Amino acid sequence: PVEQSGQPLYGQQKLHVNQQNLQRAWDVSQRTTRDDWAEWMRRFAVQLLREAPSPALRACADLAQAYPPLARELFYAAFVSCWFELIDQYQENLVRSLETAFKSETIPPEILQTLLNLAEFMEHDVEALPIDIRVLADLAQKCRA
Repeated sequence: PVEQSGQPLYGQQKLHVNQQNLQRAWDVSQRTTRDDWAEWMRRFAVQLLREAPSPALRACADLAQAYPPLARELFYAAFVSCWFELIDQYQENLVRSLETAFKSETIPPEILQTLLNLAEFMEHDVEALPIDIRVLADLAQKCRA
């Protein structure tokens, strides 16, 4: 945790987030097959850990690279950790990428469900992502959530 002043609590230093590296990871262009989407999700989850401002999350990146279930387990925490470090332009770009993913005809249902769960997690526990509720409702129906 970090106080609003940017000073670390509990002696943990907040690490720098490379927003351009994250943007490359969340880019959904060129995703046309189920395998493309699976690789995108895996890479995005690991990159969130690599760039997380939390030393504890960042320390998990190499293990998550080797053991994908860990990347999936830490996805929401890593997303939240990075989200607040992104300047508005990058937040808007990330939301556009998520919306593009939602509209894809080739994205696997389990990845859609993960993204829907992320939006729900953000809305209940953090702050709602700026995504039209109708888009999320359609997505939920598509996933039968």
